[in-house]
This record gives sequence, C-alpha cells and structure tokens, in this order.
Amino acid sequence: MSSIALQFKETMLAKKAVEQQNTLAESYEAESIRQTAEDYDQFQLLVNALETDMKELSGLAPGDKNRIREKKLIPKYLPIAQNYLESDTSYRNPVLVEVIIMLMDVGNIPEGLVLAFPALEQKQPMPQRFQKVNLPTFVCDNVLSWANAQLARGNSIEPQFSQVFETMLEDNWKVPREVVAKFHKISGEVHLKNGSFENALEDFVRATEIDPAGAKCTTKINQLKKRLNR
Repeated sequence: MSSIALQFKETMLAKKAVEQQNTLAESYEAESIRQTAEDYDQFQLLVNALETDMKELSGLAPGDKNRIREKKLIPKYLPIAQNYLESDTSYRNPVLVEVIIMLMDVGNIPEGLVLAFPALEQKQPMPQRFQKVNLPTFVCDNVLSWANAQLARGNSIEPQFSQVFETMLEDNWKVPREVVAKFHKISGEVHLKNGSFENALEDFVRATEIDPAGAKCTTKINQLKKRLNR
C-alpha cells in the first residue's frame, strides 16, 4: 500500500474512532442519572467549593497537581464520596466523580475502583470539561494504563484488572471497541506469561477480531498456533 493510501486509511480509521467515541458518550449521557440531592442548596455549596479547589490545579505542572490532589483534595473529599455511597441514596454527584478522577490521576486505581463501580451502576456523568469521554471509558483507559505499567514492573494487576474486564463485558459498558480489544490483549499477555497458551490464543484472536487494524497480535497468534500444534 502506498504511503498516501496508508495515510488516508489511518486518517479515516481515526475519524471513525472519534465518531464512535462521541456516539458512545452521547448515548451514555442520555442514560445518566437525573436526580439531584434532596438538600440541593447545601449540596451545591459543596460542589462550588470543589470547583474552587479544582481551579487551583489549572496551570500547575502534573507533579504539583498530584501533590495537591494527594495531600489536600483527596483527604478532603474522599470521606464525602464514601458517605454518599453508604447513604443508600442516588443522585447526580459531581463530588463522587471528581474523587474517582483524582484517585485515578494519582495512580490509586484500587481505591478509585471501589468508588467507580457503584458510580457506573448509577450512570454518573463525567464533568463537562471531559466533553466526549464517558465514565466507563475514563475508568477503562486508566485501568489499561495502570495494568501496562504494573506488568512492566513485574507487579500483579489482579484482582482489579479482571474485575473491570469481566464487568465491562457483562454489563456491556459503552466503551470504544479498541478499548475492549486492549483488555483482551493484556489478558492474553497475562495468560501467555502464566503458560495458559490456549487462553492466551483465545484472547489474542478475540482482540484481533474486535480491532483488526490496531490489535497487532498476529505474530503472537501464529507463534501460539505453532506451539499448540506441536
């Protein structure tokens, strides 16, 4: 394929991926929870305080942002998010979602997921600044990045990775197909490392079926087929 044709193909694939993500985000937003807190005025004061605190982060370097998140904002707002989830109520809660975002931004995926799973069940929407990224996609993207980093360091990604992977499939989260393929690919890598070659092959094949252009599992698939046929 010529470089011009390849460039055109890549441009069209990228455009299609953006359109898919926009559609998924709009669909998720249409289903998002609509209820508001019973004591709306009091809750709005809390939201306003959070927004003021978040503005302090703008313009700061990533390391400085994370330091403020860890030392000031998470300790301040995490108990509020936890109390909300323990209260057995359900309404649009920007505080809960911002705490999830902050925990994942600082790399605390395990604790972030404790809050994220119930937030996803409630269909909590993302803040407006995220535009076309819905909460399921945000969570999955962060778990994927975290899992890749942990594997590179030789650390375990369980049980968090499997919990997200299985729930994403079972609950049919509205995420781009490329995201689903990446989960299958990482799962395949883990199975391969553990010597579960049939399971690894199944995941690599599934990743390729879902995202033929981006999965890049062909070499591993061929190697595993040769190994299993011997």
